[in-house]
Amino acid sequence: MSQVRMDPLFREALREELVARVDASPARRPRKHRRLWLGIGALVGVGMLGTAAAVASGALPLPGGQAVTVLAGPVTETRTGTATVDLGPAPAGVTNVALELRCLTAGTFVFPYGAGLACSDSDADSQTGIATYSLPRSPGQHTITVRADSVARWQLTATYVKQKTTAWGVNADGNTFGIQNEKGMPDLIAVSATNGRDGYVKRTELDAADGTEAARHFTSPQDALRWQQERKGKSVSIPVYEADGKTVIGSFVIGPG
Repeated sequence: MSQVRMDPLFREALREELVARVDASPARRPRKHRRLWLGIGALVGVGMLGTAAAVASGALPLPGGQAVTVLAGPVTETRTGTATVDLGPAPAGVTNVALELRCLTAGTFVFPYGAGLACSDSDADSQTGIATYSLPRSPGQHTITVRADSVARWQLTATYVKQKTTAWGVNADGNTFGIQNEKGMPDLIAVSATNGRDGYVKRTELDAADGTEAARHFTSPQDALRWQQERKGKSVSIPVYEADGKTVIGSFVIGPG
């Protein structure tokens, strides 16, 4: 192999995970015994695309996020094991089904397309045992199947919604700001700083810190391994700005620290 290239989908997924992992407080850290994995259209809180919070409260999404309109009342069902929930006829204009899955017992629970939730006994029927997911609706679809262990109990709330990607913001210098979406990454990417303030990191500075820029110049697997070894166990802090890209309001840490 003459050149090592980081798969672009993997790179963006990795970057998104880095953004989600900022530790503003211990409460933000995932519980070690709980595992959440994401598939197509998966959303967890506002950090991914803003849908879950918008459905719940009507809050405006971050620039580039999903504007959500609720088109029907929610359907809530409690089941055990693998089961299918009928949502009833879909109103006109539906693009997605907003889902909230709550585990009522320990177990493994899987949405369509592979997103899912694994719960321990302490997660059952608690705030740590909830996953939200936005499922693109196929024509004619009116049911949702959740796969689960035969004795695992769960509760699903499903709502027909219309989703539309909003535009990124543009500051006085012409730089875009917001969150990643199907169009790519803006110049300034929304994060939460270590001091708890919400702001933006520059894509160029994030590229330099997380290895994306270095990967563009790797010519062999050894280059990639050398870069990883040099930074093993180290943290990199980059500034968090207001949307102007100039006013520093905090820092964002990439790495184990």
